[in-house]
Amino acid sequence: MNFLFILNPNKLNSVDCATRAIHILKARGCEVYTLPLYVEKFQNLAVKEFKMGDDPSLIDMVVTIGGDGTLIHSAEKALELDKPIVGINSGRLGFLTELEHYELESLQQLADGNFEIQDRMILEVDHYHQKGGCDSYLAVNDAVISKEDMNARVADIDVVLRSGYVNGYRADGLIFSTPTGSTAYSLSAGGPIVCAGMQAIIVTPICPHSLFFRSMVYGPQEELTVQGKYINNSDTLVMSIDGKDVVKIAPGDWVQIKRSQQSMKYVVLNKNNYYKKLTENFSNRR
Repeated sequence: MNFLFILNPNKLNSVDCATRAIHILKARGCEVYTLPLYVEKFQNLAVKEFKMGDDPSLIDMVVTIGGDGTLIHSAEKALELDKPIVGINSGRLGFLTELEHYELESLQQLADGNFEIQDRMILEVDHYHQKGGCDSYLAVNDAVISKEDMNARVADIDVVLRSGYVNGYRADGLIFSTPTGSTAYSLSAGGPIVCAGMQAIIVTPICPHSLFFRSMVYGPQEELTVQGKYINNSDTLVMSIDGKDVVKIAPGDWVQIKRSQQSMKYVVLNKNNYYKKLTENFSNRR
């Protein structure tokens, strides 16, 4: 098998972790590629250079070295290549990553083809501009629509369902999460944990100005149209996709959120790993 390594060089031990992983895979007869940015770090390991735009058939799987953020931000490249992705945690929080840095011997399972691929739902987020045009994004974890100035008054935001029903929120913002992202910002804001293999859209309000607003879990067939009301508040809303792409939503703009036709191909080595990590990361955290 051929693997594309993507790492977070800001993690102190990511290069060392990647080096050990490369040795294990090469010992099993695998080829390892990496992006031009990292080639120099592995010049003594016969790692080949791969540029986005090269022939995708050169790659069988994307391997990330870092933490959950590294995996999420590398998922875009895996989607572009239409390849499965697996993460190795070399940092502190590694709930989404499949392996810890001390479990690298399990990489032999990848070389032997002893793994499963789980299709995980992602969101298509379309930002329509009042003046015309549309910008589209893919969210692996979540899309967050909130006030540009968090010290300003609460925002009034309408969420319109396909049926035409309108759910109005007064809150600091809304989190639109995939099941994969249900254990991220949505969980911190009081949202439910939804098994990552399910198909659902979770809407969680941020600091709602209400006694009764709770998270809502919608079916995968739902399409949500989101628009600020700006009744007595002219503050601009902003949208963040997976914590990185931040765009302004001007008055008159609207956002449509739905399940993408694409899915993230997530490599599973241990079927019980999700529930084990759930317990270890959220019950015993200190």
